[in-house]
Amino acid sequence: MSSTDEERERTAERRAPRVFDIDNWSLRAKITAVLALPVTVAMVLGGLRVATELENAVHFTTAAEQIAGVPDLVALEGAMGAMVSGHVSGTAEPQERSNVEGQLDRVADFAETPDLPAQTAEAIEESVAQGRAILDLLDTPGTSTGAVAERQTEFAEGVIGEVDDIIRVIDDPEVIDKGALLGTAWNAQRTLFDQSVAMIEILFDRSTPINDVLATSGAELALLDSMSRYYAEQPDKLEQVDALRAAVAERGRLMEQTVRSFATNPQAQMPVIPLRASLLESRDTYRALVTDAAVDISSSVQARADDTRAAALRDTAIVVVTLLAALVLALMVSRSLVGPIRRLRYGALRAARRDLPEAIEQIRSTDDPRKVSFDPVEVHTDEEIGQLARAVDDIHAQALRLAGEQAHLRLQINDMFETLARRSKSLVDQQLGLIESLEFEEKDPRRLEALFKLDHLAARMRRNGENLLVLAGTRTRRTQSESISLGDVLRAAISEVEDYQRVQMDAVPDGALAGSVATDVVHMLAELVDNALRASPPDSAVTFGFARAVDGGVLLEIADRGIGIPTDQLRAINERLASGGEIGPDTARHMGLFVVSRLAERHGLTVRMRATFDTARNPGITVSIHVPTGVLVSNPPLGGARSVERTGPQRAVAAPARQTELPQRSAAPAATETTRSGLPRRARRGDVAPAPAQAQDSAPTQQFSTYSQQPARSEQPAPTEQAAPAAVPRKTLSGLPKRTPGASGIAPDAVPAPQQSRPELQEQPSEPDRVSTGELPVTQGWTLPGAEAEQTPKAERPAPAPRHRYRSDTAKTASFFAPRSGDDAPAPASRPADRSQQVTPIFAEMSRWLSDPAETAEPDPDWQSAGDSGWAAAARVSEASAPVDPEIGLPRRTPGDRLLPGKVEDADTGTFRKVRDPDAIRAKLSRHQQGVRDGRAARRPAVTGSAPHLRATGRGEGDQ
Repeated sequence: MSSTDEERERTAERRAPRVFDIDNWSLRAKITAVLALPVTVAMVLGGLRVATELENAVHFTTAAEQIAGVPDLVALEGAMGAMVSGHVSGTAEPQERSNVEGQLDRVADFAETPDLPAQTAEAIEESVAQGRAILDLLDTPGTSTGAVAERQTEFAEGVIGEVDDIIRVIDDPEVIDKGALLGTAWNAQRTLFDQSVAMIEILFDRSTPINDVLATSGAELALLDSMSRYYAEQPDKLEQVDALRAAVAERGRLMEQTVRSFATNPQAQMPVIPLRASLLESRDTYRALVTDAAVDISSSVQARADDTRAAALRDTAIVVVTLLAALVLALMVSRSLVGPIRRLRYGALRAARRDLPEAIEQIRSTDDPRKVSFDPVEVHTDEEIGQLARAVDDIHAQALRLAGEQAHLRLQINDMFETLARRSKSLVDQQLGLIESLEFEEKDPRRLEALFKLDHLAARMRRNGENLLVLAGTRTRRTQSESISLGDVLRAAISEVEDYQRVQMDAVPDGALAGSVATDVVHMLAELVDNALRASPPDSAVTFGFARAVDGGVLLEIADRGIGIPTDQLRAINERLASGGEIGPDTARHMGLFVVSRLAERHGLTVRMRATFDTARNPGITVSIHVPTGVLVSNPPLGGARSVERTGPQRAVAAPARQTELPQRSAAPAATETTRSGLPRRARRGDVAPAPAQAQDSAPTQQFSTYSQQPARSEQPAPTEQAAPAAVPRKTLSGLPKRTPGASGIAPDAVPAPQQSRPELQEQPSEPDRVSTGELPVTQGWTLPGAEAEQTPKAERPAPAPRHRYRSDTAKTASFFAPRSGDDAPAPASRPADRSQQVTPIFAEMSRWLSDPAETAEPDPDWQSAGDSGWAAAARVSEASAPVDPEIGLPRRTPGDRLLPGKVEDADTGTFRKVRDPDAIRAKLSRHQQGVRDGRAARRPAVTGSAPHLRATGRGEGDQ
């Protein structure tokens, strides 16, 4: 995942979701919404239920307080009716008035109850005032009975209405039924007052009909029938109702007798006392029933209030407990959902953003993908979320398996690249050896020039093979352990390119590179120099510049005068160089850019490209290479033995045309020591006079070009040399010296040595010896053996080492720079045998670091080994010529003629040859190769310094 995608995801996560965008709600919000809605509804409904119960409880409590005054109102009305009837009939008793006044006081106190509705309280106060007015009316003399009865009726109706108002607000069926019973009993009690008034009228006016008494008696009987239905389940109450019914019948009988007696005897008297006793008895019975009904209503209301209050408390507790249980259950369910999903999300994100990239990186760094493991998602349930977690684990495992297969395939491809590259290099090395053999024996300057071009082309092919090794991630095999000076590294890089004459180099700063780094630096510089040469005009020069960096390192600059690179492309190339050689679709087309970036990253170098000039036309390109102090070492020992590894063909660098005449080294008077390969033993660095380098103008560089963009090779004049005592060999038309085959004293094995003598290169008279400060003898010049090599038997000559290696035989390089005689100008017989040959400074410097001092030690002639007989047999076989079959033209082989002495097994030991498993051999070789690769990677030097203001960059369009 790229950094842009990660930033976009983090921005999306930080963005607050919109309220109505339910799809983008977080899981916690969705679970909260799902659980909050029903819980909220339950809380609302439960709260309403509790509120209703509490309201009913308050209502019934208030009604109970209000109903407490109903018995007093009922008693007041009854007492007022008894007193009025007694006063009218003249049978009133004194305690009746005091009883009425006491009831009026209690009712007046009840009217002041705070919970009583204001309208009801006003009505009760008005009734109390009417009652007091009736008492005053009774105290007024001459008040008619009708007026008193009318005021009594109004008072009773008012009291009954107030009681009805109090009972009506109680919304309870039982209370309503008991209120209806109270009203029935109360109305039945009022009929007694009407009967007594009708009887009093008959008493004072005997002509008054008895119809009113009979009507009121009938009404009382109807009310008693209603009361009987209410008291159907109360036998004691039914008995009282039956007694009242009997009293009504008795009073009716007495009134009928009175009316009949009045009709027959005008002087007859009304039975007032029995009638009064019956009325009082019925009044007492009704008063008890009404009082019981009022008390029953008050008790029922109070019980209902208690029940509603308890129900409210009970419902409140049930609702609260239920809601708490629902909340706990909802939290548990949500936790069981959110917890695994949160762990699943964390595990998936951890696998995607950390574990999987780290595992892939680990797979890339190891050769055994099976060692890579991962932690599964911490969800171990069997439900859907657990199944989803297992699916994520399976995806993770499949991704790791695919990455392992890709890594294994990449290793196989890398091994294939490495095998092909090494085979190609081996073939190119053989080709270079054959080309060099041809160069030694070639006399035609034109053909020799063509061979030189073919030699450089093969060197480029070899470097391309090394590029494939870099692409495969394989380090080049190094045999160099000592440090190499920067000048030697630069000259080795210049010798890798074809148009080396166009390269101009300033004074090289002091310093050296570690042996483990020099090979890769030579390869990288060769790529950059070759690119600059091919991307610049053929008549322009490519300049090497040097400077010291602020951190103590060395800054190398390669400048050319090409057409340049656009700014945006140059920026992209610099980014690719800074990335350290990431393999991509353009790697094949820009192989040189990839190799430079990969080698720079391997050793901590910093490569950056910029335009040489600010002009619009031919701005050129300058490549800056910063070599940190971590890979720099002190200068190598000047006289010590040193082995050098080569990465390509090494040629001497022709001096630019601008340079002045170079000073030559002179030979010492004493004979020069030579090595077994025929090359002179080199002197210390301090004993060699350095060739002065003329400062050159900084030249621009150009973008990487392809192999097809090879410019024409420009011919430049050779440097002017000092006059020598011997005759200077003549030049060919191409400007190259024409050399005599075998003049170097080293002949290839495939070409038989010529019988004629060859001129030797001897030391010239030299200037006075320089002062040496080393322990080894100082050699001012070299003598190339000629006649000595000619006199040495062919079988005893050491075979030349493979070419294009730092450890290769340098005699061939010497012969390359030695002048050749013309085809038609044989060496004069009078030429002295010790005539010296002039040697150029470049040849001297190349021979100095190409030679192997370790080979100068002469072997002990008396030393022998067990393999000498085998070597002697091999020499005889190589010298013997095989007979040629005339029919097919091929040599005829003789069985056993080329066998070496000795045998592999002894027939007397009884041992048998072991059969080896090819798979086991392949596995051992693979482990050996992996161990070698790991060991080379472990020996990578630590890079401690880097340029603070430089960044690794690269070149794109012309990359090779």
